[in-house]
Amino acid sequence: MKKQYLGAGLVCLAATMWGFDGIVLTPRLYQLNVAYVVFVLHLLPLIGMSILFGKSEITNIKKLSKEDLFFYFLIALFGGTLGTLSIVKALFLVNFNHLTVVTLLQKLQPVFAIILARVLLGEKVGKNF
Repeated sequence: MKKQYLGAGLVCLAATMWGFDGIVLTPRLYQLNVAYVVFVLHLLPLIGMSILFGKSEITNIKKLSKEDLFFYFLIALFGGTLGTLSIVKALFLVNFNHLTVVTLLQKLQPVFAIILARVLLGEKVGKNF
């Protein structure tokens, strides 16, 4: 029972931090290079997750097939790297004056991912989803 509350709490914390990113954190970094900002915004969670999960995740990654690793790489490249670079660059270009459009697109990213998974990969979205 405690694990359920911990998991739910961590998901809530992650969602809160994700929500603050485009409005609170990123505007303070506008004078820096976009690629550097994206790198740092991904490096910090990587370090935190490595400390929390460490060796158990590395052994799970080693169990994946080359095909799975290739697709995870593509997801990281297009969904993570290029997507985040585009969103941060868009925020920098509008000088954070028109946050609504860019932030709305960023926050709808999971919806786009679900739709594309259904259309491109043929994933089934169950009734409990």
